[in-house]
Formats: sequence, structure tokens, C-alpha cells
Amino acid sequence: MTLIKKVSTSSRNGDVSALLTLIVAAFAKNDWTADTYLSSVIKTIGEYDTSLTEALKRLQVFSQMADKDHARDMVIRSLFKLVEGYTHIPIAEVQEAAVVVYDVLDQYGLGIQFDDQAKESAEINSLLNDLAKPDIAAANAKLQGVADLVAALTAAQKDFETVALQQAEGEGAKQDLATASKLKKAALKELNDNMVGYMNTMTKVKPDTYKATAQTISELIDSNNEKVKRRRTESETEADAEVI
Repeated sequence: MTLIKKVSTSSRNGDVSALLTLIVAAFAKNDWTADTYLSSVIKTIGEYDTSLTEALKRLQVFSQMADKDHARDMVIRSLFKLVEGYTHIPIAEVQEAAVVVYDVLDQYGLGIQFDDQAKESAEINSLLNDLAKPDIAAANAKLQGVADLVAALTAAQKDFETVALQQAEGEGAKQDLATASKLKKAALKELNDNMVGYMNTMTKVKPDTYKATAQTISELIDSNNEKVKRRRTESETEADAEVI
């Protein structure tokens, strides 16, 4: 009877990353140096664990960049719309101040939010510098909410630049880092093709040495596979509900 089942190939990158970490920890509770084959497998699994963790962190930064970029885009839209709205208010002082500010915004255009991220950053920084000029800042002060949006855009731009710097540093240090999906595929192959069969065989040959660890790994993999299965079932149920 098979003790350890293979890891579901439907496991997500994050699933496999978490599973690798737990399996490495399970093996670490014993000294396997006498088993050269298993030691090599454990070393390989550990390397995949480290690499996949780094890859997912890198992907998280990309995701954060998209979120931060969206955040500043939303502020830009609000700023343009608010100032444009003030240009239609029939109060001379307000309208005059709004035209001064809108003329600055119009030089850049609402379309800057659709530029590539690097170009948009340059445009936003230039816009913020223009909006900080004394005469423009004075006009902003006459338009309720505009100064707050300028401050919000400044903060959003700083947030984006912070994450962009993290991404650039990670890119420079990890030029040859494989993608998370490729790492997951390779890690699953190592687990399913090399570790599972070997541990099942050695559990029968030397149960006193291997069985306890094999049982722990079996439970970890079963838990992962059940989570994957449950997630797939829930997705199918939702799809059926939509059809109905």
C-alpha cells in the first residue's frame, strides 16, 4: 500500500512553495547524511524551496507595482476632474484659480495615466514640481480639495517609486531567476518522481528509520491535495450556479 501519494499537479505556485518549506522542515528533524541518495534529494528540494520563495516575492513586488500604479492613476483622475469642475463654477475668483491650475494639468493631459510606468513617473514628478510653484500653489489653495489631492498624488508617487526600487534591486540581483511556474513544475517533478517513490520503498525496507518522517510528509501532501481538490470543487460549483 502506498504511504505517500504524489503532489497534485494542480497545486498553485504558493501551494508548492508552502509544501516544500514544510517537507524540508520534516526532513530536518533527522540526520540523513548516511543516505546519500536521499540527502541529494533533500538538498535539491531545499534549493527549490529557496528559489520558489524568492520568485514569489519577486512576483509579489510586480503585483504591488500594479496596485501602486493604479492608486496614483485614480488620484490623477480625481485631480483632473475636480479642477475641471471648478472651471465651470460661476464664481470669478474660483473660476480664475481653476483655469490657472487646469492650464498646468492640460500641458500633461489625463492620458499620462496610460503611459508606460517609467514615463508616467517622470511626467507625474514634473507635474508635481509645476503644481508646487508659488503662483500655482496659491491658486490651489483657493480650490477646496485640490491641495489635498496634490498631496495624495505626491504620496502615491512616492509609494510607487519605493516599490519600483525594490523591483529594480531584485531584478539586478536575480537576473537569472527562473519564473515561479517553471520552478513549481521542476519542484513537483523532484517530489513526485524522486522523493515519493523512494520514501515509500525505504519505509517498507527500514520502517524504523523512514516511517515516521514518511507519515509526516504523507499528511502534508494529503492536506495540500485536499485543499487543491476543495478549491477545484468550489470553482465548479460556482460555475454550475452561474449556468443555472
